[in-house]
Amino acid sequence: MACDISALQPACVGVNIFFWLLLPVSILTFFMLSRRHSKKQEEVKQRFLEEEEAANAVRKKDIDPKLYYTPDLTAFPPLPPGDPHQVERSAKRTMIRLPRPLTNLELKMQYGLAQMDIIAQYEENFNEYLKSLTMWGASIAKENPSDAVTILETVVSYGGEFRDAYKTAADIYVAQGDGKKLDALFARTEENHFTDPSIKRQLLDYISSARGDAQ
Repeated sequence: MACDISALQPACVGVNIFFWLLLPVSILTFFMLSRRHSKKQEEVKQRFLEEEEAANAVRKKDIDPKLYYTPDLTAFPPLPPGDPHQVERSAKRTMIRLPRPLTNLELKMQYGLAQMDIIAQYEENFNEYLKSLTMWGASIAKENPSDAVTILETVVSYGGEFRDAYKTAADIYVAQGDGKKLDALFARTEENHFTDPSIKRQLLDYISSARGDAQ
């Protein structure tokens, strides 16, 4: 049966008219949405600049004494001869432990721009201390897992971001068949802050797999 093309023409004309009527509306809507987005971006940028200006104007304030942290090495097993991981050396440095991660803006608002360099140094000292503990604990994990896990648990409890601390502790718990400790390690890892979220995800996957191995 032949198709009567002439019968389709009115419908095509209707579609074309609808398209040309809708096009200006679509363009206008796109323009308005783009303008609104640009305005919001400008407002966010302006607010950020105002907050930065206010933070930079804050006068220098003393660091809260409660933030200073002094390690107690007597809580750990005796240091190995020569202290190869420089645990004792790092423990002697002045360090601070923030109760939660703070942005530079928050730190400047609390302590002033003049304190930023010293705060950064004290934070770095604390991280270096946790790094030295991680290396120490990981190095004795096979020979003395009980002492190793005592050291590594400290790193985890203080929110250290060193993967070996979590993985080695998990391996020890698996060897000991300690499912409860693995559960606690998983929960603590979820709670801890990581600068790189992908590292946190990797550790959670690793510990989750370890929990299966321990069953």
